[in-house]
Amino acid sequence: MCAFFNMGESVKDFESRGAGSELKPTLSIGEKGLGSKTAFVAEEIRLESCRSSTGKRLVGKMSGAMDALRRGEVPTFEVEEPSIGDRFELQRRGTRIELRGVRIPTFNGKVCSEAKEVADRLMHYLRTSCATGTVKNLFAGRKHVKDLVLNVAAIPDLTIEVNISGQRPVRLERMSGAYEIPDSNVNPTTGQPDRTTGVPRNSDEFCDTHTFSRERTISVRGENVTVFYDGLAIIAGASVRGRMLRDELKQGWTHKSQMGLHLCRDFIPLRADGVLSRELLDPEYYYEFKVFLNCQWFTLNADRNSVTNQESDEVAWILRDFRDHVWPQIDQKYRALKLMREAEEREIAAIEKTQQSTRLKTEYIRREALVVRRDGASLQFAKSPQNEADVSHLLAMLVQSGLYVDQLKPISKFGSYIDQATDLLCEDASGKPLLVEIERALPALFRHGHPVASYDMVVVWELGGMGDGDTQSAYWGDNGTPVTVKLTGGPSNWKLSWGTRTRPLIVISEFL
Repeated sequence: MCAFFNMGESVKDFESRGAGSELKPTLSIGEKGLGSKTAFVAEEIRLESCRSSTGKRLVGKMSGAMDALRRGEVPTFEVEEPSIGDRFELQRRGTRIELRGVRIPTFNGKVCSEAKEVADRLMHYLRTSCATGTVKNLFAGRKHVKDLVLNVAAIPDLTIEVNISGQRPVRLERMSGAYEIPDSNVNPTTGQPDRTTGVPRNSDEFCDTHTFSRERTISVRGENVTVFYDGLAIIAGASVRGRMLRDELKQGWTHKSQMGLHLCRDFIPLRADGVLSRELLDPEYYYEFKVFLNCQWFTLNADRNSVTNQESDEVAWILRDFRDHVWPQIDQKYRALKLMREAEEREIAAIEKTQQSTRLKTEYIRREALVVRRDGASLQFAKSPQNEADVSHLLAMLVQSGLYVDQLKPISKFGSYIDQATDLLCEDASGKPLLVEIERALPALFRHGHPVASYDMVVVWELGGMGDGDTQSAYWGDNGTPVTVKLTGGPSNWKLSWGTRTRPLIVISEFL
């Protein structure tokens, strides 16, 4: 009891086997003092304990620990046996820890102002990221887990009460201190309908799990060492992931950042490792998995947030063995989700294309007709151009008709459409090649960043609001030097100029 309140106390009255090649008995003590750091932020700490062997009951109390530390004093505590009638809420033998007055101004980087949100997020944290919320109970029957992990089958009860001034207190009572594994559902039928097609996305509700335990005796520095690792993989559709992560995501965080592979020691997960997730899981859809891979051979840094011995023979074998033997088993279950999602996407795509076909016809009927004013001209082009491709095809028809030679000078013949520095290679009347840049409206020429040295002339359907004397910034040549390009002239005589250089500009709508 006193050891709990004394920072740095190392006295424990029992032993457990520690990890390592020789598995020597080691004193079972905390490593980093994280427990006391967590407890001392409370205004009041109350510890109830009932010894398993004798039934003896003790109560320990500490108040104002942080205030005392700020004054440079060692916090004081008292330990006593409760008298008949005294409050003692522990219902069975073991330990009950009660923290009161814990201030949480922010949680996981998110400011919390609602008591319900604080309670939900804190309970989620306790059931997700620390010793009170792991999957270790799934492996309680494994001998090496019993030997190496303390209290492997113990699942504590968690109670949280959050009080915020002006709000009704929120109390979450006696919830199981174990990771909340979503229920398996490999044939879901209740997915939300797709917003545009109504096709139910049942794959979003897909969930399957896979537990694994592996061991092998390997040679490490000339000695035979038996290495064990265990874990749980959760395969989760989008809606299942959303519920799993609801109380830990904040603005700017995505499922990808919180899903994937978690290395664990004592079954307490580290942050998801994005690099390992891509290497050991599906490289593209790694975020559809939540995998806890636990091994007592992992060595952690002082903050217990990273594995420092990934290059060791033991850990190298674990990662290689997971990829070669565990991942294929997970992938076999994952195929059901992939097939379901692919079938939905095909159905959605088919409906969208059908809807698009109907919409295209409706919109086409409403579009402005192309009116050709020249007598005797018969262009089989019914609607005004809507994009660059329309302008390209219309230009080809105008050249082929032979009726617009003067308006289209110097273009005489088409060479080929190209998708490189510019859009079209054509010839003038002498056979000289010309590079032509084509746009629907002139402002797009400058938005697209075409260097003015990359074309010999420009063809557009309309000026797009620009007029004589207007200027735009563009690039000159391949060195990216900006220049100011000016539009000058008028119908049938437009030019783009910068310095002493010019480029002819044809505006089809003005003469058609």
